[in-house]
Amino acid sequence: MPKGFISKDYASVVFAAAVVAGLLLVVGLFARPSDWAGWIQAIGLIVGLIMAIAIPAIQRRQELAFQQKQVRDRETGYARRMQYLCGELNELLAKITVNLVHLRAADRHRLQRGLDDYLHRLFESHKLDQNDDRVVIAHELRLVANDLIEELESGRSDRVVLNALEKRLQKLAHRCQINATMAERV
Repeated sequence: MPKGFISKDYASVVFAAAVVAGLLLVVGLFARPSDWAGWIQAIGLIVGLIMAIAIPAIQRRQELAFQQKQVRDRETGYARRMQYLCGELNELLAKITVNLVHLRAADRHRLQRGLDDYLHRLFESHKLDQNDDRVVIAHELRLVANDLIEELESGRSDRVVLNALEKRLQKLAHRCQINATMAERV
């Protein structure tokens, strides 16, 4: 048989049908020649019944495996996207912390618009996500981003606030990593 002619799932059904057909043919050889038509019909009927029972069961199992793969891919995608968004906010906070003393009003305004865009992308990428942990992580990321926007709007250069935001983000990054690992195991 050529490779891929019969998939692994169907090979056992084809083998069982061939064995049954072979056994019935052997038994049919000892029958009278006038009874051969009946034996051929019996073989066809039994092989057809085997196929009619086994093939839908195999197809259901394949569909279930495909659906499970889709769920796993979707969950992994959401988790990796959340991890990326958490890392992006962490990088932005690090950039702000490093340049905090030198930020002009135009720079603050540009960073605020960038954070607004970040919040929009966070919402759009996870509005259909139904994982409770990622919903909480997304909420926490929104809170951190909004606190960072408020800090930029205030015009202060308070490193204590930024350090507190950085610690919150580190905890969220750890939670994102755990969530991504758990999503890959589903």
